[in-house]
Amino acid sequence: MKNLWLKISCALTGWNYDILRVCTEASRKQLKKYSSALIIIIMIWGLIGYLFADRYVRLPWYGCSLVAMAMIIIVLQIERQIILTVGNLGWLKAFRMLIAIVMAVIGSAIIDQMIFKDDIEKEMIVIVDKEVKDLLPNRLSVLEDEFGRNKNQIDSLEQNNLVLYQDVGKNPVIKVPGKTTTPMTVRQADGTDIIVYRTTTFENQLENPKYRQIESNKIQLNKLEIALKTIFEKKEMAETDLRAELNSRKGFLMELRAILDIIFDRTEALIFYVLLFVFFASLELFVVFSKMGDHKCDYDVNIEKMHLKRIEELNKT
Repeated sequence: MKNLWLKISCALTGWNYDILRVCTEASRKQLKKYSSALIIIIMIWGLIGYLFADRYVRLPWYGCSLVAMAMIIIVLQIERQIILTVGNLGWLKAFRMLIAIVMAVIGSAIIDQMIFKDDIEKEMIVIVDKEVKDLLPNRLSVLEDEFGRNKNQIDSLEQNNLVLYQDVGKNPVIKVPGKTTTPMTVRQADGTDIIVYRTTTFENQLENPKYRQIESNKIQLNKLEIALKTIFEKKEMAETDLRAELNSRKGFLMELRAILDIIFDRTEALIFYVLLFVFFASLELFVVFSKMGDHKCDYDVNIEKMHLKRIEELNKT
Protein backbone atom coordinates (compact mmCIF):
# COMPACT_ATOMS: atom_id res chain seq x y z
CA MET A 1 0.00 0.00 0.00
CA LYS A 2 2.89 2.33 0.83
CA ASN A 3 4.55 1.67 -2.52
CA LEU A 4 1.21 2.17 -4.29
CA TRP A 5 0.83 5.64 -2.72
CA LEU A 6 4.40 6.50 -3.73
CA LYS A 7 3.68 5.41 -7.31
CA ILE A 8 0.50 7.54 -7.39
CA SER A 9 2.44 10.49 -5.96
CA CYS A 10 5.13 10.04 -8.60
CA ALA A 11 2.46 9.95 -11.32
CA LEU A 12 1.02 13.22 -10.01
CA THR A 13 4.29 15.10 -9.56
CA GLY A 14 6.24 13.62 -12.47
CA TRP A 15 8.96 12.14 -10.25
CA ASN A 16 10.71 8.95 -11.37
CA TYR A 17 9.76 6.07 -9.08
CA ASP A 18 12.86 4.03 -9.96
CA ILE A 19 15.11 6.88 -8.82
CA LEU A 20 12.98 7.51 -5.72
CA ARG A 21 13.39 3.87 -4.55
CA VAL A 22 17.09 4.39 -3.93
CA CYS A 23 16.56 7.73 -2.15
CA THR A 24 16.25 8.38 1.57
CA GLU A 25 13.08 8.94 3.57
CA ALA A 26 13.59 12.73 3.29
CA SER A 27 12.89 12.59 -0.46
CA ARG A 28 9.80 10.49 0.11
CA LYS A 29 8.47 12.95 2.69
CA GLN A 30 9.05 15.80 0.27
CA LEU A 31 7.22 13.88 -2.45
CA LYS A 32 4.26 13.27 -0.11
CA LYS A 33 4.17 16.98 0.73
CA TYR A 34 4.05 17.95 -2.95
CA SER A 35 1.44 15.31 -3.79
CA SER A 36 -0.79 16.34 -0.86
CA ALA A 37 -0.73 19.96 -2.04
CA LEU A 38 -1.47 18.84 -5.61
CA ILE A 39 -4.44 16.72 -4.56
CA ILE A 40 -6.00 19.67 -2.72
CA ILE A 41 -5.50 21.97 -5.72
CA ILE A 42 -6.77 19.54 -8.37
CA MET A 43 -9.84 18.63 -6.30
CA ILE A 44 -10.79 22.29 -5.99
CA TRP A 45 -10.16 23.06 -9.67
CA GLY A 46 -11.94 19.91 -10.77
CA LEU A 47 -14.98 21.09 -8.79
CA ILE A 48 -14.69 24.61 -10.25
CA GLY A 49 -14.47 23.24 -13.80
CA TYR A 50 -17.49 20.98 -13.27
CA LEU A 51 -19.63 23.74 -11.73
CA PHE A 52 -18.68 26.24 -14.44
CA ALA A 53 -19.50 23.82 -17.27
CA ASP A 54 -22.79 22.84 -15.62
CA ARG A 55 -24.03 26.35 -14.80
CA TYR A 56 -22.82 28.45 -17.72
CA VAL A 57 -21.92 26.11 -20.61
CA ARG A 58 -24.91 23.88 -19.69
CA LEU A 59 -23.20 20.62 -20.63
CA PRO A 60 -24.52 17.19 -19.59
CA TRP A 61 -22.83 15.49 -16.63
CA TYR A 62 -20.30 13.67 -18.81
CA GLY A 63 -19.40 16.92 -20.57
CA CYS A 64 -18.93 18.62 -17.20
CA SER A 65 -16.74 15.70 -16.10
CA LEU A 66 -14.55 16.14 -19.21
CA VAL A 67 -14.17 19.85 -18.45
CA ALA A 68 -13.23 19.00 -14.85
CA MET A 69 -10.61 16.53 -16.09
CA ALA A 70 -9.22 19.13 -18.48
CA MET A 71 -8.90 21.63 -15.61
CA ILE A 72 -7.14 19.02 -13.47
CA ILE A 73 -4.65 18.25 -16.25
CA ILE A 74 -3.94 21.95 -16.83
CA VAL A 75 -3.33 22.59 -13.12
CA LEU A 76 -1.09 19.51 -12.86
CA GLN A 77 1.04 20.65 -15.79
CA ILE A 78 1.40 24.13 -14.30
CA GLU A 79 2.44 22.79 -10.89
CA ARG A 80 4.90 20.35 -12.43
CA GLN A 81 6.81 23.29 -13.88
CA ILE A 82 7.69 24.18 -10.30
CA ILE A 83 8.05 20.72 -8.78
CA LEU A 84 10.33 19.36 -11.52
CA THR A 85 12.63 22.38 -11.54
CA VAL A 86 15.95 21.53 -9.92
CA GLY A 87 17.79 24.45 -8.31
CA ASN A 88 16.82 28.13 -8.32
CA LEU A 89 13.34 28.85 -9.73
CA GLY A 90 14.37 32.27 -11.11
CA TRP A 91 11.84 33.95 -13.39
CA LEU A 92 9.62 30.86 -13.20
CA LYS A 93 8.77 31.82 -9.61
CA ALA A 94 7.53 35.31 -10.62
CA PHE A 95 5.60 33.91 -13.57
CA ARG A 96 3.95 31.27 -11.36
CA MET A 97 2.94 33.98 -8.86
CA LEU A 98 1.26 35.91 -11.68
CA ILE A 99 -0.63 32.79 -12.80
CA ALA A 100 -1.60 32.14 -9.16
CA ILE A 101 -3.18 35.60 -8.84
CA VAL A 102 -5.13 35.15 -12.09
CA MET A 103 -6.31 31.67 -11.10
CA ALA A 104 -7.26 32.90 -7.63
CA VAL A 105 -9.38 35.69 -9.12
CA ILE A 106 -11.14 33.28 -11.51
CA GLY A 107 -11.61 30.56 -8.91
CA SER A 108 -12.92 32.84 -6.18
CA ALA A 109 -15.29 34.52 -8.67
CA ILE A 110 -16.81 31.19 -9.75
CA ILE A 111 -17.08 29.85 -6.20
CA ASP A 112 -18.59 33.16 -5.02
CA GLN A 113 -21.26 32.87 -7.67
CA MET A 114 -22.23 29.50 -6.24
CA ILE A 115 -22.08 30.60 -2.60
CA PHE A 116 -23.95 33.88 -3.18
CA LYS A 117 -26.48 32.24 -5.51
CA ASP A 118 -29.58 33.53 -3.67
CA ASP A 119 -28.10 37.01 -3.26
CA ILE A 120 -27.21 37.05 -6.95
CA GLU A 121 -30.79 36.14 -7.87
CA LYS A 122 -32.02 39.15 -5.88
CA GLU A 123 -29.41 41.42 -7.44
CA MET A 124 -30.30 40.10 -10.90
CA ILE A 125 -33.84 41.42 -10.43
CA VAL A 126 -32.40 44.92 -10.01
CA ILE A 127 -30.07 44.50 -13.00
CA VAL A 128 -32.87 43.15 -15.21
CA ASP A 129 -35.09 46.07 -14.18
CA LYS A 130 -32.38 48.52 -15.27
CA GLU A 131 -31.87 46.75 -18.60
CA VAL A 132 -35.62 46.64 -19.23
CA LYS A 133 -35.79 50.38 -18.58
CA ASP A 134 -32.94 50.94 -21.06
CA LEU A 135 -34.07 48.54 -23.82
CA LEU A 136 -37.87 48.82 -23.66
CA PRO A 137 -38.20 52.29 -25.31
CA ASN A 138 -36.25 51.13 -28.37
CA ARG A 139 -38.32 47.95 -28.71
CA LEU A 140 -41.57 49.90 -28.33
CA SER A 141 -40.35 52.41 -30.93
CA VAL A 142 -39.83 49.61 -33.48
CA LEU A 143 -43.32 48.23 -32.77
CA GLU A 144 -44.82 51.72 -33.01
CA ASP A 145 -43.23 52.21 -36.45
CA GLU A 146 -44.54 48.87 -37.65
CA PHE A 147 -47.97 49.62 -36.17
CA GLY A 148 -48.03 53.01 -37.96
CA ARG A 149 -47.11 51.52 -41.34
CA ASN A 150 -49.85 48.90 -41.12
CA LYS A 151 -52.39 51.49 -39.95
CA ASN A 152 -51.55 53.73 -42.92
CA GLN A 153 -52.03 50.83 -45.32
CA ILE A 154 -55.39 50.01 -43.74
CA ASP A 155 -56.54 53.62 -43.98
CA SER A 156 -55.42 53.78 -47.62
CA LEU A 157 -57.26 50.58 -48.54
CA GLU A 158 -60.41 51.68 -46.70
CA GLN A 159 -60.34 55.02 -48.53
CA ASN A 160 -59.86 53.21 -51.82
CA ASN A 161 -62.78 50.88 -51.07
CA LEU A 162 -64.98 53.85 -50.19
CA VAL A 163 -64.35 55.34 -53.65
CA LEU A 164 -64.96 51.95 -55.29
CA TYR A 165 -68.25 51.49 -53.37
CA GLN A 166 -69.48 54.87 -54.61
CA ASP A 167 -68.64 53.98 -58.18
CA VAL A 168 -70.26 50.56 -57.90
CA GLY A 169 -73.36 52.13 -56.31
CA LYS A 170 -73.77 54.40 -59.31
CA ASN A 171 -72.84 51.80 -61.89
CA PRO A 172 -73.66 48.32 -60.61
CA VAL A 173 -73.43 47.06 -64.18
CA ILE A 174 -71.60 48.33 -67.23
CA LYS A 175 -72.76 48.16 -70.85
CA VAL A 176 -70.31 46.61 -73.25
CA PRO A 177 -71.15 47.10 -76.96
CA GLY A 178 -70.78 44.13 -79.22
CA LYS A 179 -71.67 42.97 -82.74
CA THR A 180 -72.18 39.73 -84.56
CA THR A 181 -71.87 38.98 -88.27
CA THR A 182 -74.24 36.36 -89.69
CA PRO A 183 -73.88 34.91 -93.21
CA MET A 184 -77.13 34.72 -95.24
CA THR A 185 -77.85 33.11 -98.64
CA VAL A 186 -79.70 35.36 -101.11
CA ARG A 187 -81.02 34.10 -104.45
CA GLN A 188 -80.34 36.32 -107.43
CA ALA A 189 -82.81 37.09 -110.24
CA ASP A 190 -80.92 34.75 -112.55
CA GLY A 191 -81.46 31.92 -110.10
CA THR A 192 -77.98 31.86 -108.58
CA ASP A 193 -77.34 32.16 -104.84
CA ILE A 194 -74.90 34.53 -103.21
CA ILE A 195 -73.82 34.84 -99.55
CA VAL A 196 -74.50 38.15 -97.84
CA TYR A 197 -73.08 38.98 -94.33
CA ARG A 198 -75.44 40.82 -91.98
CA THR A 199 -73.98 42.66 -88.99
CA THR A 200 -76.04 43.04 -85.83
CA THR A 201 -75.03 45.37 -82.99
CA PHE A 202 -76.01 44.87 -79.34
CA GLU A 203 -75.08 45.79 -75.79
CA ASN A 204 -73.98 43.35 -73.02
CA GLN A 205 -74.62 44.22 -69.37
CA LEU A 206 -71.73 43.01 -67.14
CA GLU A 207 -71.09 43.26 -63.42
CA ASN A 208 -68.86 46.18 -62.60
CA PRO A 209 -65.25 44.75 -62.42
CA LYS A 210 -64.56 47.00 -59.45
CA TYR A 211 -66.49 44.46 -57.36
CA ARG A 212 -63.48 42.13 -57.68
CA GLN A 213 -61.13 44.93 -56.64
CA ILE A 214 -63.26 45.53 -53.55
CA GLU A 215 -63.10 41.83 -52.60
CA SER A 216 -59.34 41.78 -53.10
CA ASN A 217 -59.01 44.84 -50.89
CA LYS A 218 -61.14 43.17 -48.22
CA ILE A 219 -58.81 40.16 -48.13
CA GLN A 220 -55.79 42.44 -47.80
CA LEU A 221 -57.53 44.46 -45.10
CA ASN A 222 -58.27 41.31 -43.13
CA LYS A 223 -54.57 40.31 -43.22
CA LEU A 224 -53.47 43.80 -42.16
CA GLU A 225 -55.96 43.89 -39.29
CA ILE A 226 -54.68 40.53 -38.02
CA ALA A 227 -51.09 41.85 -38.23
CA LEU A 228 -52.18 45.05 -36.46
CA LYS A 229 -53.77 43.03 -33.67
CA THR A 230 -50.57 40.98 -33.30
CA ILE A 231 -48.45 44.13 -33.07
CA PHE A 232 -50.81 45.58 -30.49
CA GLU A 233 -50.52 42.42 -28.40
CA LYS A 234 -46.72 42.59 -28.70
CA LYS A 235 -46.83 46.18 -27.45
CA GLU A 236 -48.95 45.11 -24.50
CA MET A 237 -46.59 42.24 -23.68
CA ALA A 238 -43.33 44.00 -24.64
CA GLU A 239 -42.12 44.54 -21.09
CA THR A 240 -43.06 41.02 -19.95
CA ASP A 241 -41.44 39.40 -23.01
CA LEU A 242 -38.27 41.49 -22.66
CA ARG A 243 -37.98 40.64 -18.99
CA ALA A 244 -38.45 36.92 -19.72
CA GLU A 245 -35.87 37.11 -22.52
CA LEU A 246 -33.29 38.76 -20.26
CA ASN A 247 -33.95 36.25 -17.46
CA SER A 248 -33.49 33.34 -19.86
CA ARG A 249 -30.12 34.66 -21.06
CA LYS A 250 -28.31 35.00 -17.77
CA GLY A 251 -24.63 34.35 -18.37
CA PHE A 252 -21.33 34.35 -16.51
CA LEU A 253 -20.60 38.03 -17.15
CA MET A 254 -24.09 39.09 -16.12
CA GLU A 255 -23.80 37.21 -12.83
CA LEU A 256 -20.24 38.50 -12.39
CA ARG A 257 -21.64 42.01 -12.63
CA ALA A 258 -24.18 41.09 -9.93
CA ILE A 259 -21.52 39.66 -7.63
CA LEU A 260 -19.38 42.78 -8.06
CA ASP A 261 -22.36 44.95 -7.12
CA ILE A 262 -22.90 42.80 -4.02
CA ILE A 263 -19.20 42.86 -3.05
CA PHE A 264 -18.81 46.64 -3.36
CA ASP A 265 -22.18 47.44 -1.77
CA ARG A 266 -21.90 45.11 1.23
CA THR A 267 -18.87 45.07 3.52
CA GLU A 268 -19.38 41.51 4.75
CA ALA A 269 -19.44 40.24 1.15
CA LEU A 270 -16.21 42.11 0.38
CA ILE A 271 -14.50 40.63 3.45
CA PHE A 272 -15.62 37.12 2.50
CA TYR A 273 -14.42 37.58 -1.10
CA VAL A 274 -11.01 38.82 0.09
CA LEU A 275 -10.67 35.82 2.41
CA LEU A 276 -11.66 33.44 -0.38
CA PHE A 277 -9.21 35.13 -2.77
CA VAL A 278 -6.39 34.86 -0.23
CA PHE A 279 -7.29 31.20 0.32
CA PHE A 280 -7.13 30.42 -3.41
CA ALA A 281 -3.94 32.44 -3.90
CA SER A 282 -2.33 30.65 -0.94
CA LEU A 283 -3.26 27.26 -2.37
CA GLU A 284 -1.89 28.20 -5.76
CA LEU A 285 1.40 29.42 -4.23
CA PHE A 286 1.67 26.59 -1.73
CA VAL A 287 3.86 24.47 -4.00
CA VAL A 288 5.99 27.48 -4.98
CA PHE A 289 6.78 28.50 -1.39
CA SER A 290 7.20 24.89 -0.39
CA LYS A 291 9.76 24.47 -3.18
CA MET A 292 11.49 27.73 -2.24
CA GLY A 293 11.76 26.74 1.44
CA ASP A 294 13.15 23.27 0.81
CA HIS A 295 16.79 22.40 0.41
CA LYS A 296 17.86 19.97 -2.24
CA CYS A 297 16.87 16.46 -1.31
CA ASP A 298 18.84 13.42 -2.42
CA TYR A 299 16.32 12.89 -5.24
CA ASP A 300 17.31 16.26 -6.75
CA VAL A 301 21.00 15.43 -6.16
CA ASN A 302 20.59 12.11 -7.95
CA ILE A 303 18.85 13.83 -10.87
CA GLU A 304 21.74 16.29 -11.17
CA LYS A 305 24.31 13.50 -10.95
CA MET A 306 22.55 11.54 -13.68
CA HIS A 307 22.43 14.66 -15.82
CA LEU A 308 26.16 15.35 -15.37
CA LYS A 309 27.00 11.70 -16.03
CA ARG A 310 25.11 11.76 -19.32
CA ILE A 311 26.89 14.94 -20.35
CA GLU A 312 30.24 13.29 -19.61
CA GLU A 313 29.27 10.24 -21.65
CA LEU A 314 28.24 12.45 -24.55
CA ASN A 315 31.55 14.33 -24.36
CA LYS A 316 33.48 11.04 -24.46
CA THR A 317 31.61 9.84 -27.51
